[in-house]
Amino acid sequence: MNIRYILLFFTIVTAFFACKKFENISTDEWQPEVAFTLFNSTVNTVDLFENFVNSGDLLIDQDQQITLVYRGGGYAIESRDVLDLIPDVSFPMIDTFMKLPYPIPEEIRIDFIRAKSGMMQISTGNTYSEPLEFIFTVPEATLDGVPFSKTVTIPAAGNGLPIIPSFAAYDLSDYILTPQSDSMIFQYTARLTQSDSLIVLDYVLVDFQDPVYSYAQGFLGTGTFYVPLDSIEMDLYEYFTMGDVFFEEPRMTITARNSFGFPMRTSFNVLNAITIDGEVIPFGNQIFTDGIDFNYPTINEVGETKETVVTITRDNSNIENIIGQPIIYFEYDAQVNSNPDNDDSIISFVTDTSNFYLDAEVELPLYGRVDGFSVNDTLEFALEENFDNVGDVEFKLVTVNEFPADVELQVLFADENYNVIDKLLDPAEQLFASSQVNAAGEVTELATKETYIPLSRDRFNNITQNAKYMFVRINIWSFDSGSTSVRIFEDTQVTVKLGVIGTVMP
Repeated sequence: MNIRYILLFFTIVTAFFACKKFENISTDEWQPEVAFTLFNSTVNTVDLFENFVNSGDLLIDQDQQITLVYRGGGYAIESRDVLDLIPDVSFPMIDTFMKLPYPIPEEIRIDFIRAKSGMMQISTGNTYSEPLEFIFTVPEATLDGVPFSKTVTIPAAGNGLPIIPSFAAYDLSDYILTPQSDSMIFQYTARLTQSDSLIVLDYVLVDFQDPVYSYAQGFLGTGTFYVPLDSIEMDLYEYFTMGDVFFEEPRMTITARNSFGFPMRTSFNVLNAITIDGEVIPFGNQIFTDGIDFNYPTINEVGETKETVVTITRDNSNIENIIGQPIIYFEYDAQVNSNPDNDDSIISFVTDTSNFYLDAEVELPLYGRVDGFSVNDTLEFALEENFDNVGDVEFKLVTVNEFPADVELQVLFADENYNVIDKLLDPAEQLFASSQVNAAGEVTELATKETYIPLSRDRFNNITQNAKYMFVRINIWSFDSGSTSVRIFEDTQVTVKLGVIGTVMP
């Protein structure tokens, strides 16, 4: 977590002590007083959150309202994961005519399949002493309306030894397959050319090699596919220790993009929020358990992708109670059912590029309230300059705050063994005062706050010589002690001015 903007004051203090202006100050007088401005800078909401939120994104709408967006990894189901419509099989032709069962699930009805690639190899041989004409035909595989048919003449066997050539494989690209009643016909004729005799061969092997379809149409049956567990990481609470944060309009958006040409219904077996303490909180409603029907392209929309967006809000779930907890990630998995109603009147299709993509994101519009939200961090502290001539110093911090929040800071300095040796403020002090807001939570009046922080020579020497770490705690309350919800916009900003009065020892 990068909190350099929240800890701007302490960065400035370090920069002040590290500068070499002391070397240029005259020491003709005893303990002369020096006073000058160290810093005058303005930081807006985008500056702050771009360095505060690492795993999420900032979304700014047309009204400059800011939303924190956390996204999941997403998961895609590809056509090759769903349907294998051209079998990668080998089989012997035990007769000249075979009606071979087409190995697809019983409930699938194929109107036709267009092959994209793949080969069909036919192997046979001739044991006769005269040439053999071999014609192989697949009537239900056509190219431009012409059935697959290959004719080969095999030379006569010689010296009593059979000739068994292995024919080159034939390209299946763009062939249309139309299996009938879950079967396809394969047939051949083998004719001895000299005696004009038809024979049955002892050896004919048909081998489909790496077939791939580009398109299939019909009733493609039912099926169940699983989206594995995915998570949405949230680093907003990474340094959370106490207090409450409540968002008025949190939402989780589930987006599905479907280019399969048949209905899809998705149910969520897991829909949980996980707190920083490891507590698992189920959320959502019965609809997500029973299943949500997602849009799909019809037979007249081949090649299109249909999108479905489902939003979980405080109106249809318990998400507002969950977001009020210190959530570090959401997790979900899903079960996708194709043709869930088994309606075979729907003409379905699938292409080689069809896919079903499911993703989720959590959106947190910066509209809500904060009550004692505490952020802790440990920073290394090291100064290498020589400050022997530094006397007492006093810092004057002026903040002009548009943010509707009171901010209290405390810094503890610790040695190399993490033992606290001093604290910057005693007690912790409010350095940023909340601006005023109206009933809509919008800022109506800026707040200016002046803070004086003295640091004696002895304390300064102790810190610079012995401190190795800083323990930083920031406590935040939104307007009216965290009881009022407020809005944060893109141009909301805070101005910090830091001046110093100090003495220099001779």
